[in-house]
Amino acid sequence: MMRAVAMAMLTLYPRAWRERYGEEVADLVASRPAGVRTVLDLVSGAADAWLHHRRGPAAGTLTVPFAAVLACMGAALLLLWNPGLRDTADLVSMRGAWAGAAGAGSIATQLHDLARLLHAGAGAMAVLSVTPLLSACFAARRRSAQDPINRMTARTVIVTAVALVIPVGLVGLGFVSTAYLDVGYPTGPLGEAMVGGFLVPPIMALVLALPMTAADSPAFGAEVRRTGQVLATAAICNTLAWVPVAILLVMGRENVWWSFVGTVTTSALVSVWMAALVARSAIRRGRTVMGRLSPA
Repeated sequence: MMRAVAMAMLTLYPRAWRERYGEEVADLVASRPAGVRTVLDLVSGAADAWLHHRRGPAAGTLTVPFAAVLACMGAALLLLWNPGLRDTADLVSMRGAWAGAAGAGSIATQLHDLARLLHAGAGAMAVLSVTPLLSACFAARRRSAQDPINRMTARTVIVTAVALVIPVGLVGLGFVSTAYLDVGYPTGPLGEAMVGGFLVPPIMALVLALPMTAADSPAFGAEVRRTGQVLATAAICNTLAWVPVAILLVMGRENVWWSFVGTVTTSALVSVWMAALVARSAIRRGRTVMGRLSPA
């Protein structure tokens, strides 16, 4: 199953890339066990290929700042929020459909709780992933004999973390209030289950600023790599959380418009892709930093 999904991800790459490397990569995927990490690597690799592919023999390399890519994806999730989570008629009608089916109420509740738990876990992991990094930065600031570059990097990371407290807190508050407190417009089980998919990737993108900043100093290489590994786990949880959302959507499909189904599907794809890009970037930066520490 996962191998078939991985093979499908190859279609996301630019045509020129597929013509040059497609067959080789397809053989590589077919010859090895495929898992979630393989799919995430292929998806993030496709994004990287599109951002840096050559438009023609005489054309230069097309590059787009990574921060701009994440900002565009975050904006896309924000735009999809309105038709996805504020479609009150569809969301509430699906609640009635689940409650009216024999045994469907308990199943819907379990799926709803599972999606919320996975999204909450992904968000918590994203925030806590930088704990070792911040501890190392505080320790570096206290050492009077520490290298000036390390001290400066540590101070920049700490200042950045303080600046991110409010935006991360506001996004987290939005998740808790919508998914658990049912504050504002009614969203029903489906809305509560998928709200994390709109908010967890932006939290991960905000948190990414810390390891990217710390990577300027090789002294924090181990912490940067550890942060990337935790962010990768958070990305996997975010991806898995969309599975119960999809099942809930299928259970109430007769009560919604196909436009709503398309919106939710698009939201899931953007959410998964954005989280995968964040995790991939953190992991690659960690590997780069650790490579500087390796003996030549």
